[in-house]
Amino acid sequence: MYKSLVLLAALAFTPFGYAADESREELEGVVEEGSMESFVANAIAHAKATVAQTSLAAISKDLRPHDHRFFPKGKQKVPTVLFFHGCSGPTASHEKDWAKRLNDAGIGMIAVDSYTGRNIDWQQACNLQVMTPWQRSADILATIEDVKKDPQVDADQLYLAGFSHGAVTIWSALAQASDESAPIGLAAWPQVGFADRVQGAFMFYGTCMQPWTVDVDAVMFLGTEDRYIEEEVCQAYAPSHPAGAGKLSLKIYPGATHTFDHAKPNQANIEAGSVYDAKATEDAWQTMLQMIKGHQ
Repeated sequence: MYKSLVLLAALAFTPFGYAADESREELEGVVEEGSMESFVANAIAHAKATVAQTSLAAISKDLRPHDHRFFPKGKQKVPTVLFFHGCSGPTASHEKDWAKRLNDAGIGMIAVDSYTGRNIDWQQACNLQVMTPWQRSADILATIEDVKKDPQVDADQLYLAGFSHGAVTIWSALAQASDESAPIGLAAWPQVGFADRVQGAFMFYGTCMQPWTVDVDAVMFLGTEDRYIEEEVCQAYAPSHPAGAGKLSLKIYPGATHTFDHAKPNQANIEAGSVYDAKATEDAWQTMLQMIKGHQ
């Protein structure tokens, strides 16, 4: 039962409320038919067979020109959140809403665009045809390496925030960091100081998968009315989370949907059942702020 729930969640993040109706129905059908195990396994195998070997430098060349940077006024280095979008790609209003909260609290934010520099079609990513989370985790590592020399960033006070596909990307990075296994596309795990520099991880409407042991505190934000994510998966996982790992907390919001923190959901979000939940979003923000301030 537990294995089935984990696999269900591994698939459930793929539509994210953004895909066209036809694609959404197809992926929901996979869940209902119970064929998610083979679907996810095939996606990983396809990625391993088709993703060309790359390097952090090559990844950075694709990413950095398209970063969206938000920093409070001043010349001092500040704690910084590295922000990873969902499978539909960046949403300007979503980024700006979170950046305002962070900047007003003296915290920086860099929103990483995993698609534009690579000419990725978001629907293919949502269907796990390209840029799976097990590959995209390398974007996190490249960004950590790059911000070491950023004059605005306190590179020893980094936080990861991910949404849907971005959340699963963060989970993948935590698991890979635990045994230093390379993301798909990299020849080896790069020594970027992941466990030393990353102080916390915030995962919105993602899922809990294989255990991780790296010492990074994390919070999973979930809604009970999410059409694509089963909060029961994380509830089942939590008691077995390794004792030596960073603390994993679950925040489950009754009535909240997928993308509950989007104050201006697009039409595809709305059609997929997304409803902005100001109360849940504020609680998530206060949870994030408490962790960040607690590490300073």
